[in-house]
Amino acid sequence: MIRALARAALTRPPLYPLLQRRVLARGPLTILCYHTLGGETSGPDAWTSLRVSDFRAQIALLRRHYRIVPLDEVLDPPGDGRPRAVLTFDDGDRGLHRHLLPLLREDPVPVTIYVATSQIETGATYWFDRVANACGGTGRLEIDLSDAGQGTVVIEGTGERRWLMQSALHDRLKSVDPATRERLADRIAALAPVPSGPADATEALGPMTLAQLQELTADPHVTIGAHSHCHNLLDQLPLESARESIVRNKALLEQWTARPVEHFAYPNGNYNAALIELVRDLGFRTATILDNALAWPGANPHVLSRIAVGRYDRLDRLRLRLAGL
Repeated sequence: MIRALARAALTRPPLYPLLQRRVLARGPLTILCYHTLGGETSGPDAWTSLRVSDFRAQIALLRRHYRIVPLDEVLDPPGDGRPRAVLTFDDGDRGLHRHLLPLLREDPVPVTIYVATSQIETGATYWFDRVANACGGTGRLEIDLSDAGQGTVVIEGTGERRWLMQSALHDRLKSVDPATRERLADRIAALAPVPSGPADATEALGPMTLAQLQELTADPHVTIGAHSHCHNLLDQLPLESARESIVRNKALLEQWTARPVEHFAYPNGNYNAALIELVRDLGFRTATILDNALAWPGANPHVLSRIAVGRYDRLDRLRLRLAGL
């Protein structure tokens, strides 16, 4: 309650206009990170699936104060002096084809989609989406991870409270090696299988098909970026394995889309000095992280800050992030 009252005070006159002017005067580049879009009531109750109506409201908010630009322009001079915002999406979920593409055709806005290619090549859903599909219902799940040294996790409730439990589960899974992580994700997915039927009808989280990716890429407002092939945490891999994943990812995307791929996003935002050097040496113009911060003039173009936005981030919370809070 106290935090809600504080957000309300900070995001209304007279305080918010003062905060906003102070930040925008410093010329930040505001890069927002989304994952996918979903229907108003369908699909799993997952932070990564933003309702289309909320995305539209956020675009309207941004347009009042920002020039929404393609990621290709982030290294260019600011132009007319208006603050710039960039919209990015991670992973390549099928919801982007079902919901984002019609929106772009109706109300064009530039977006960058960082695509991880293994799930599109194989059709196999990445571990984090399998877990989110299983945990995104309404029932109580008790998940035994003791054989991996992670104890027992309980998922219950609804909405943001449920997602916070899921997020803690994801953090536990990220701490184990990739093979164990896959095994545990399969176990969790078996506890609450995705309903049968066409993937687009159930709105389960999962990859686009290659044909859907190519249709999305054909839209002139879409820039495709790289996101690794494996979507593992690259700082947990041997550097040569990370290199192989990124190189394969870039090559497949350029083959599939017939476009150069010049931008990269570190999976989960995990990076280190060796990965920064690797991404630069592979010819990417930019690389983005996930630290919920604004990018400032003079920042390393291969460590560009982004603000994560999801299903439970109300407009007042977004306004605070936009003000650097």
